[in-house]
This record gives sequence, structure tokens and C-alpha cells, in this order.
Amino acid sequence: MGADVGHELLSAPVPQMVYDLSQAIAKGQLALDTTSINTLKILANTKFDYLPEITETLTPHPITTKAGPTVTGTDVEVEPSRTFPMTLLQAGILPTFYQFTESLIEVKISISSHTETKNEFEFGAEVKAEGGFLFGSASFASHVNYKTASTYSYSVEGSSMIRVIMRPAPMPPRAMPKFITVNTLVSPPQITTSS
Repeated sequence: MGADVGHELLSAPVPQMVYDLSQAIAKGQLALDTTSINTLKILANTKFDYLPEITETLTPHPITTKAGPTVTGTDVEVEPSRTFPMTLLQAGILPTFYQFTESLIEVKISISSHTETKNEFEFGAEVKAEGGFLFGSASFASHVNYKTASTYSYSVEGSSMIRVIMRPAPMPPRAMPKFITVNTLVSPPQITTSS
């Protein structure tokens, strides 16, 4: 029985499962990184008209009612500033990068065996005697019956589980460009740097 259990445990394809899992993680990580970099390119090349500010000018506006008192109202004048093109990346929309942080392989093997042996032993003896006036005879007979039966059952059940956890990771610092803004709307021009 012990040899059978050892054989079943050794036959579990754990090394192959570890290899397959590591290969799948490597391919999955490459696909995730490629997708994030492609998203970064799209964000860097997609432009929209950026409106940096809207000026609201509030002007008092007196209103005279029929009752007599004057109520001060307000006129609101809205003036949008000049728009200029900006990429989605400049606007702060960043791609999400993911990385695999944990992986688990769990193999469960359940082995059970049942042995039942049944023995039957039967012994019998017979003595027979006959006699007359001068002569007598006797006979003796015996028998032995032995029966044995064995039943044996053996079952193996196995299950495996693979769990992988991935979490968002910060974007690689060198993947994010440094932005240099030159504002020529003021004199002298202002230069600001942001990353």
C-alpha cells in the first residue's frame, strides 16, 4: 500500500504544472505590458481642444419692484479663454500597468484502500462401531474444509487549483515624458516644466 501511495504522489504532474504556470504568466505579463504601451501611444497622439479657464464677470444690476424697495440683482458675463490643442496624456490620462504579484499551485490527492479477508474452517469426525457376539469392527472418518476469500478496493481522487493575483503597478517613470510649456501669451514668455 505504501508503495502505491508513493507512486500516486510521484505521478502528480507538479513540475509540468509549475512550468506551464510560469510560461502562462510570462506570456500574460508581456501581453499586459504591450497593451499598456499601446494605450500610452494612443493617449500621446490623441488631441483635443483644451479650454484652460472660463472667466465669469459678476456685475450688480439693481431691480425696482412694485412694492418700492430696490433689490440688487446680478448680471453674469461668461468669457472663455483661448483654446489650444493638448494630448490626452498631457491632460493627465495615464495608462494602467498591471503585474502578477502572487501565484499558487495547490494539488490535493486523496487515496483510500479497503481490504477484507474472510476465512472459514470446518472440521468434522465420525466414528462407527459394529459388533457381534464374537467379532467386532470399528471405523473412523474425519474431514477438514478450509475456505478463504479476500476483497480489495482501492481508489484515488485528485484535484488541482491554480490561483494568480495581479495588481495595478505604477507606470514606469521613463515612460512618462516631461512636459515643457512655453506661454507666449504673456510678455516675457513663461516657461514651466512638469512631469
